[in-house]
Amino acid sequence: MKEIRKFADTCNVVIFDFGGVIMDVDVNKTVKSFEELNIDGLAYNDIIAENGSFFRDLELGLITPAEFIDEFHVNFLASKNVSDEDIWKAWNNMLQPYNKERIELIKTIRKRYTTCIFSNTNYPHRKTYKAMFREQFGYDFEDLFDKYFYSDELHLRKPDPKAYERITKELAIAPREILFIDDNQANIEQAKANGWQAHLLKKGETISDIFYFDNQEETNEI
Repeated sequence: MKEIRKFADTCNVVIFDFGGVIMDVDVNKTVKSFEELNIDGLAYNDIIAENGSFFRDLELGLITPAEFIDEFHVNFLASKNVSDEDIWKAWNNMLQPYNKERIELIKTIRKRYTTCIFSNTNYPHRKTYKAMFREQFGYDFEDLFDKYFYSDELHLRKPDPKAYERITKELAIAPREILFIDDNQANIEQAKANGWQAHLLKKGETISDIFYFDNQEETNEI
């Protein structure tokens, strides 16, 4: 909380990463789901977009979901007899239920700051976690934040400096007025290199640990 407090008087926009910050993500659940479908040869590192391949292309919006499925079948031959529906279900199994406390906190933060999402993501995941949000809370995910920046729409991924530049330009504010919260060190370092203020969310830490509101109305520390 001490590290966050120093940003209070200088930031006007708070940008959040999504996976691991707003929603918990468990990649191992997707790996296990693919194993249960008898799709051999697919490991944790294959799914991480930073490692390249068609997973990265999907996250950059360079291929469609249908083209992703085609590539999946080519690269993992054991998936030939697995339905598209089962592949997408396994792919989305990494997405975990929302934490209600975090969602309520976001709503409170938004009363004082412009809030945004900046996420390395893909359309199938986004479609799913939006549906999960509506089912859990009864309103649209699009109503939770002011702006949304997705890698597959930007065609840029964190930590590409051009992505940070694009967002700063679209927000039309000085970089120093932005506070960015992410759980990836490389993304945080690049944010700082682009002039943003930034906080690395450490393992076991949540946004509920770094923001404090008195009676959920007034901000005492940020």
